[in-house]
Parts: sequence; structure tokens; C-alpha cells
Amino acid sequence: MASIVEMVDNYERFRRDVLSLQASENFICSHVKMALGTDLGGRYSHVMPDGRNAYGGTDMIEGIFRESEKNVKTLYGAKYAEIRPLGGHIAAEISLLSTIDKNDTIMAIGEEHGGYTGYMNDYLPAMLSFKTELIPFSDQKQEIDYDALEKKVLEIKPKVMVLGQSFVVKHYDLARVREICDRTGSKLLYDGSHVMGLIAGKKFQPDALKYSDILFGSTHKTFFGPQGGIILTNDPDLNDRIKGNVVWKTMDNYHPNRIAALGIAAQDLITFGESYAGWVTSNSYTLARTLNDSGIAVNNSPWYTESHQILLSKDNFGKYGDFRTISTKLGNNRLIADAEGRIGTAEITRIGLTDMVSLGEVVADAIKGKDVRSRVTEILRSTNVKFCR
Repeated sequence: MASIVEMVDNYERFRRDVLSLQASENFICSHVKMALGTDLGGRYSHVMPDGRNAYGGTDMIEGIFRESEKNVKTLYGAKYAEIRPLGGHIAAEISLLSTIDKNDTIMAIGEEHGGYTGYMNDYLPAMLSFKTELIPFSDQKQEIDYDALEKKVLEIKPKVMVLGQSFVVKHYDLARVREICDRTGSKLLYDGSHVMGLIAGKKFQPDALKYSDILFGSTHKTFFGPQGGIILTNDPDLNDRIKGNVVWKTMDNYHPNRIAALGIAAQDLITFGESYAGWVTSNSYTLARTLNDSGIAVNNSPWYTESHQILLSKDNFGKYGDFRTISTKLGNNRLIADAEGRIGTAEITRIGLTDMVSLGEVVADAIKGKDVRSRVTEILRSTNVKFCR
């Protein structure tokens, strides 16, 4: 049996020979990886409520933390940033703990409309003792039914409204939602886990923090990595509550190597975010159109998508199999995509791909059952890492 070191080496070689179309992953630059692999990975730093650090030798770690926090605030134009959460789910948990009490009601988009499973009643609500009511949503338009939402909000008066989806292709009318929330004093939270990098680049929902009380999400999808979470707000009272719901409540050690990597990635997004986000959204539209024109049905024609995600249609099932079958066909051709019908463009944009017509034809042929491995090899030879300092 191979050692774990050998298995990791084999995995690294595998990743060099595939194109990732995962909607929930991204390429990590070498200087971000460098920070993850440093001595920081085995260290602790814990600033106590009285301001002293419980550990020695932490002056430089505290400096890295402060600089990373500053970079994240600069990136989003936020007054306050919490950068310690270990993932987007924990960022969601902290944000909810900071805005609700037991037995409160929140509203979120249902799982059947691409909403995040964690907000459904068997998960975070069961753990934190609150209830979720569903936001009225039109799959056909990929929009909230704002009139129905207003009626429902006035009826149930939720403590919190959480926007955000795992399957997300269109902006929300946040100004309208803010007006609705203000009628009942409901807090508005935006879960940007999938689109944090596009929000930073001002190409998707650039008004997310303007209209939301809290913007939170993960840092490893359209954001440049590493895996983790961030929480942003301009409200000092909410910031105090957020800070109070981190250590000893939802987590303890924040992994200083991850914080260093986060700060470096945020600096890359400050420098390249707008260009990167523009290419991602442009690539998504062209790739979706090419797939659809090639006979692979894509939802939401003719506009297809405004984000990094392309949603394949279930109309493909009769010809090409279900989403898991399609994922397997792609994987056999060294094209990696999830088994949920999503195609993502964040990572392929990071490695410099812009010819989405050629790529779309290759992906379409793979779904149709053709062997396109040699064509994938040719595409890989043309890659060049972008948006890294």
C-alpha cells in the first residue's frame, strides 16, 4: 500500500493533468500555498479579553493577523471584518448567533431552489433552536418573488432574512429586499459564499454590503483561497456581537497559517479582483452559450448566467444521463465537475483560459460520450496562471 506521502504526490500529479470546472473550488497561487506550509501551521495566538496574548512569541503572528484583517476590510470597503472563521458554514453560524435568539424565525431560499442546505430546519435551525421559513422564489426567472416576499414578511415578521444560494446565477434586487426588511425591523444577511470573489471584483452583487447588515461567506470558491470564512459589517454593535460569538462558542484556534494565506489572497484580489471577476462572468456566459449551441441544454437561455456558475438542464437526462453520469463522463476525460449539474469558471479563469468556444465544444463532446483527452491535454498546455502577484 502506498504511503500517504506517495498518495499526496500522486494527487498533485493528478491535479496537474485535469481541468477543474468545479463551481465551488479555485486555484491557489504559490505564495498563498507558501504561507499555508510555514511554521505558522503549528502555532497558536489567542488575544484575551483584557488584551494580553495567552501565548508567547506571538508578536509577529498578531502583526500578520492585523495586516490580513486590514486587507479584507480594504477589499470590501468594510468598517469591520471577522477573519477567524474556519469555513463559510461557521461564518453563517456566527452571523446567525449574532442576530437571533432562541425560537426566532428566519427566512432563506429553499434547498429546492438552490438554497443552502444548512439553513433548512434539520440543520442549523435544529442546532441553534430557531425556525426557517422559505423565501418565495421563481425557478423560471431565477428571481425572488418580491411581491409574495413582502406579503410573507409582513405576516411572519422574521428576525432575519438570509439571502444567498449554492446554485446562484443572478443578482438579487437588494434595495427592494432592504425596504421590505425595514418594514418589520428584520436584519438582512447576505451569504456570499459562492460569489465573495465576484463581489470583491464588483462584477456580481456589488451592493451586497451596502444593503446588508452582514455580508459573510467562504474564501475558497470565487475568492482566491485558502479554505475559510469571513464576516463583514459596517455596524459597530453587530461587530461586537460577532466578535463575542467566535472563541469558545463556535471555534477556538483560528490557524495562523490560514490567516496569513488569507491576507495574501486578499491582496491579490485588491490588485486583480475587478479584471478577474470580469473575465469570470464573461467566460461563464460564453461557455454556457457554446454548450447550449452544441446541444447540451443549459438553464436560463438566452442570458444563462451572471455569475461563475452554469446550470445544466435536466432536459439532458434522456440523451446523456443524469448529472452524476455527466460528471463521470467528464471525469473520464480529465474534466472535473460536480454531480449536481453545475459548471464553474472561477478556476479555469485563474489559469488563463479565455477561449470558451473551443473549451465548450470539448466539454460538450465529452458529455456526448466522445474521448476528448488529447484535446484536454492541448488546452492544458495553453494555460498560464493569472491574477497572482
